[in-house]
Amino acid sequence: MAAELWALRLRVARVLAYPLWRCAAAAEEVRADIAWWIECIDAPKLTALEEYSRFAYLAAALPEFRTLVHYRLRGRSPVLRILLRACYRPLPTLTLEADRIGPALFIQHGVGTIVTAESIGSHCWINQQVTVGHDAKGRPTLGDRVRVGAGAVVLGPITLHDGATVGANATVIHDVPAGATMVAPLATALTARPGVDGDRPSGRAPA
Repeated sequence: MAAELWALRLRVARVLAYPLWRCAAAAEEVRADIAWWIECIDAPKLTALEEYSRFAYLAAALPEFRTLVHYRLRGRSPVLRILLRACYRPLPTLTLEADRIGPALFIQHGVGTIVTAESIGSHCWINQQVTVGHDAKGRPTLGDRVRVGAGAVVLGPITLHDGATVGANATVIHDVPAGATMVAPLATALTARPGVDGDRPSGRAPA
């Protein structure tokens, strides 16, 4: 029964996604996006599909993928873009702004994510609740195969060089060398203080 429902949903997605596919399929970046998303998701059912079925599934099931497709279509006519955005709604909590986004960008979840960069290289991975943004001096540049973990903040005219990783909840305001990993401090327990938890005063007057 589950397999039949999956097949039915995929058939419906293939029908509904076709106009978007016709507009986006000519872009080599979109084809690279499809392949990279399937690789990152790493689900055997999706891996077994041919390219258009993969696109149909991603466009139907993942609004963050639709947001990326709309970015890829930014050179098309405004009227067409408005119509496509009305029919294939992007994720409202995801912002993508960059002069260039290279082929194969994977956005995992995309909830509460703002990306405002000079440029983003190829085969990058950005998680949810990420801020890649500008300060008074400029915006970040991300190289190829850069990964930014959940809750991370990357600010200013800095460069995350090829293969750099920013761990969850880390804040980065300086360049990150190629292949380096930046992590936030681990949470540590506070020393017990008088009047807190186990040392809470009883409220009784001293004898």
